Amino acid sequence: MRFLLFFFFITFISLSQAQEKGIVYYGHIESPGKGGPVGLDFNAYLVFNKEASYYVTAKDSLEDQSKLEEKKIKEVNGTKQIYLGKHTLAQGKQVYYNRKKDSLWWNKKYKEPVYGREKRTKIDWVLGSETKSFGGLTCHKATGSFRGKNYTAWYTDAIPLPYGPWKLQGLPGLILEAYDDDKEMYMYFKSVEYPTDRELSVGPLEKPRDDKEYPWLSIDEYKQTLEKLAERSKTKAILIAKQMGGDVTVNPGGVETLSVELFD
Repeated sequence: MRFLLFFFFITFISLSQAQEKGIVYYGHIESPGKGGPVGLDFNAYLVFNKEASYYVTAKDSLEDQSKLEEKKIKEVNGTKQIYLGKHTLAQGKQVYYNRKKDSLWWNKKYKEPVYGREKRTKIDWVLGSETKSFGGLTCHKATGSFRGKNYTAWYTDAIPLPYGPWKLQGLPGLILEAYDDDKEMYMYFKSVEYPTDRELSVGPLEKPRDDKEYPWLSIDEYKQTLEKLAERSKTKAILIAKQMGGDVTVNPGGVETLSVELFD
């Protein structure tokens, strides 16, 4: 009898833990300063459990690099958008959210990777009555502002965990799709596995071993880095425009052309 009770208890714990684990697959389009979802379309996924979530996109192993090359020149509103250089990383662009520490760790891809950490920003979501279905799950609409942009998020209370793609979080259910008013930041739903008993790694953030080369930046240090990058981009954009000629559009500089996060 004791053996049966012990076996039942272990089985119950295992099932409970499995029900807390899941993975969502997204498409991720990031188009800072372009007024619409015209950036490169990357694969992305979010893995999560009760304690934390880990989001990654623009990762080498998730992409067919030859197909990405084909998409680096786009016709947008009658002008050409050109995406120069390599836009993926071996470890991808990541966001790790730890609920107990109420903090996020993340990295960005510029000329060199930038790594940062910050306390979670509370988003004052307004819950709406409109619903949609994603992957057979009913989702509810919510709207909220985060770093200079108004976001719409579709979350499901069938997975009652406060996670979402990128840095969006804090709703009473998992966010399956989210975008700002212009869809310059656009994370769209592909599929979900929940619950799952697959072995999933939920963080921490993958980072090069040389911490001196890639130190953790505070959010204030990150803002200063963005401002410096924007000044360099202005000069580079002018040179590229002169070389390419014609109706080519390049980033003219400004933080808004480098980051979907805008700071006062």
